Formats: sequence, C-alpha cells, structure tokens
Amino acid sequence: MKTKVFVSWSGQRSRRLAQEITRWLPRVIQGVVPWMSAKDLAKGERWSEQIGKQLSEHDAGIICVTPENTSASWLLFESGALSKTLGHSKVCPVLLGIR
Repeated sequence: MKTKVFVSWSGQRSRRLAQEITRWLPRVIQGVVPWMSAKDLAKGERWSEQIGKQLSEHDAGIICVTPENTSASWLLFESGALSKTLGHSKVCPVLLGIR
C-alpha cells in the first residue's frame, strides 16, 4: 500500500527544501508518494480546491519551516488540516536555518 505524504512550504527557501524532500523521499522509503503543490498542481487548476482535496486525503505531512515562514498563514493552515485526526495523522516539521 502506498503512503501519501503532503509536503507543505511557503517562500523560496522553503520551496527548494520541499522540492528536494519530494525528490529524495521515494528513493529512501519505498511506497511513499509525496505531493507538493509546486510540482503536482497543473497550470490553470483551481489550486484552493486541489489543495483542500489533497489535505483531506493525506494522513501524513512534512512542513518545511525556515526563519522567513515561521508565521506564514498557509503553513499554519496546512499543518492544522493535516493534524485533523489526533492519534491517526502524522505531521513532521523539517527545520532549515532554525535552532
């Protein structure tokens, strides 16, 4: 069974980190299918609907946090949506440039 992982980002540095994680993750963990908006949203697609759909279908997420986006509203929204089912969902922050 494939495990779907939502990769959340906000800002350029966070986006680059998310892109690297999206490429790396399926190479080290077979069966993982990462989803990242910059890679998986088609041009012209209704992004808010598609992100909402993906958030409802994923039970695991990686949040790419940098000093520039610690209070970004999209990261907070997506983190909350991913942690919708306490005890069932997994949300993992990845910190870049933060102690």
